[in-house]
Amino acid sequence: RDRGRGPSRVAEPPAAVEPVARPRSVLVCGDDLRLRERVAISCGPTGVANGYSPASVPARRHDGATCAGGRSACEDLVVSVSALEFYAVPGRFTKLDRDEGLSGITTIVEVVQGLLVYDLVAKPFYGIELTAAQADTIHLRDSAALLEAARRVDARPLREPRPPANRVGARCHVYSRMTVALLRAAGVPARARCGFAGYFLPGRLEDHWVAEYWDDDVGRWKKVDAQLDATWRSRMDTVGDPFDVTETEFVTAGHAWRAWRRGDLDASRCGLTSIDEHGPHWIAGNLRLDLASLNKVEMLPWDVWGAGWKPGDLPTDELLASFDSVAELTVEPDARFDELRHRYETDDSLRMDGTVLNVLRGEHETIEPD
Repeated sequence: RDRGRGPSRVAEPPAAVEPVARPRSVLVCGDDLRLRERVAISCGPTGVANGYSPASVPARRHDGATCAGGRSACEDLVVSVSALEFYAVPGRFTKLDRDEGLSGITTIVEVVQGLLVYDLVAKPFYGIELTAAQADTIHLRDSAALLEAARRVDARPLREPRPPANRVGARCHVYSRMTVALLRAAGVPARARCGFAGYFLPGRLEDHWVAEYWDDDVGRWKKVDAQLDATWRSRMDTVGDPFDVTETEFVTAGHAWRAWRRGDLDASRCGLTSIDEHGPHWIAGNLRLDLASLNKVEMLPWDVWGAGWKPGDLPTDELLASFDSVAELTVEPDARFDELRHRYETDDSLRMDGTVLNVLRGEHETIEPD
């Protein structure tokens, strides 16, 4: 599956699939408040955030049934301390071999953009030809290995952007995963999200990945599209803020699935236009990938394993019900964090068991255990 490609011109996004209101308040939950100094925000009786400093406003606790002060005071539950701790620690594919000493979302995105070049548009967008070794890095799952490959091409410090000819090939998943790896290395909760972008083709939701990180200053998750460097943005008819991508600009796979199942979304809009493949099977595939990524198993977009069905086939009622329940978890990954973790770890049809089909290469590949 030749995934993540965008056209040379980009138009306005389609209408929202399933509007997701930005949280009016954030409740930091859990008995372990070790991250309290970084993430605690409490909500008042109206649900409006009362402030950020835990020194002046203590974080509320939530035991899963009854919240201090009453459940009505925290109806805008968004994130738990255990979830933030989980996403602040590198996973199997985001561990780095050294401390890169980077911090700040702007700096990290600039570093990522200075390391990577989108391989499919290297010639028309950047005027360069990638070597076979540079182009093959799209298949690297390990972030440390990707950085090592980048250093073999150009050994300059990461803070110094390489010219496009000295970068390594990437697609949307690489931009998002490397952003996540550098954010986690700096202790910032971050995760890669798989879904569909509405800013590449009019009326289409194109297969895409973005990074999502916890912004302490505003007390919410923000989506960042590091692929949209100055070159990409110069070719886009309309573009929002790539450092704060909205829910209408990028639709997670779970939201797309639920909209399709409600009858609010034509699944033929979802997929990858460059290979003329769209449909509900593509939404399901992205939902499987997003669930894995929310469990810090960030796979390649063309890795296939477990539950799903082929283009043209009809899914069984059992399969539809399974993906229905997965979608419910991924659209609320923080409020249902423990359920999300348990489902992935215990469902053999969804957990990546160490062997995948790399569709682009047409080969089964073994993934080394963590």
